[in-house]
Parts: sequence; structure tokens; C-alpha cells
Amino acid sequence: MATVTTRGIVLRFANYRDHDRMLSILSPEYGLIDALSRGCRRPKSALMPASELFVYGEFVLFRSNDRFTLTSCQLDDTFYPLRLEPYRLTCASYMTALCHAGAQPGQEARLMFELLLRGLYLLSYNPHTDPLTQVTAYLLQFADVMGYRPRMRRCAHCRTPLPEGGPWKFDVAAGGFCCDNCASRATWPVTMEEYIWMCRVIKNPLSEQLDKSYSRLFDMLRRYVESRLETPIKVSRLLP
Repeated sequence: MATVTTRGIVLRFANYRDHDRMLSILSPEYGLIDALSRGCRRPKSALMPASELFVYGEFVLFRSNDRFTLTSCQLDDTFYPLRLEPYRLTCASYMTALCHAGAQPGQEARLMFELLLRGLYLLSYNPHTDPLTQVTAYLLQFADVMGYRPRMRRCAHCRTPLPEGGPWKFDVAAGGFCCDNCASRATWPVTMEEYIWMCRVIKNPLSEQLDKSYSRLFDMLRRYVESRLETPIKVSRLLP
């Protein structure tokens, strides 16, 4: 038995018994943590603010074997603006659902944690950019973090270098772009501007790549990431 202190983001919750909740928390050190928030649904519970979706803070957990119980939390942000705009709320829910599907208990998830935190800040406090484009960029960087970076420079089938200037087609099943000889197997045409944007998103911070709308790529990257996770994310049906 021990006490664990970790920064975390609440990915989802489920009401349990009369007054409790089960929380799924993404921790940079411990990956996915399922923790019981006992009594949090009581009117005067000090744990209620920490037992909501998207809550970010420092969680103190009591650990007994492989079971965690939330004892306290120092809140850093609740990303409240998301609750004022249903579409941004849906986009954020999709991002957390991807993390819940990709994170593993007991395995470090520092890059995933940082990516999700940055994505939630952008959706909450950057009102001048298209939320679906933010999620599209998030999908591409999430694939990179998970080890599923798509092939961008060589054909996903024959491994020959891709021609400069295109045309490009993306094959979801093969995991990247195809050359002219293999293009018949691909299903997603991508413009030169979109291809260049994808290359920039992988290399640079999310916040620098959202000056225009590239939401047309969302469905392509959604299919690509979810096929690698082998998990359909239900909330994606509400997007775009």
C-alpha cells in the first residue's frame, strides 16, 4: 500500500453506486489509471470538482495492489470554456477518447499527455481557429506519438521515393502515400498544400499549424488512426 502523486487529466468517468465515480486518468508517469472517487457525488464533497471530464491537476491517489482511490487533487484547469460550445466539447471528447484507447496502465505516456494537454488548451482558449482542423492536426501527431507515423517520403507499397510536386494519394491500409505506379491502391487524393501541411504538423508544434482550415483531411486521418488502434471511437460519428 502506498500513496501516489501524479499530474493527470480525467479522460472519462462513470457513476458508481449511489455517491461514487470511477475515473480514468491519463498520467505522464503511469499511463492510464482507473481510480475510485469515493463519495464525490455528495453535495459537499471536496472531490467533486476533480471528478469531472477534462480536469487537469495534481492527483493524490491511495494505491492498494492494482487499485487506486482518489484522496485529493490540486486543480490546475477544468477547461470550462469547452462546456460553452458543444462542437468544441465534442472535439475535445474525441481527443480524450483516443487517449483512453491508446494509453496502457503502468506505461509512461509523457508525449501523449503533453499532446492532449496542448490540444485541450488550444480548443479552450484559441477561438480564432477551426476546431476540426485542430483535431485533424492532433490525429496526425497522435499517430506519431503512438508509433504510427504515416510514410510521407516513400511509397507505402514499393518504398520508392515519392515524386516532388505530386500527385499524392494516401492509402489508409498501407499506412502512407503511394507513388504513381501504386496509386491505384490508394483512395484518398491529397493536394500539394495539404501534403506540405501534414509534413509541417509532424515536425512543429500544433499551435503553429492552424492558420487555415485543413479539416478535409479529418476523415482520412480518423480512419487511419482508428484502424491502427483497432478501436472505433463512437464520438467521432458526431464529427465533422
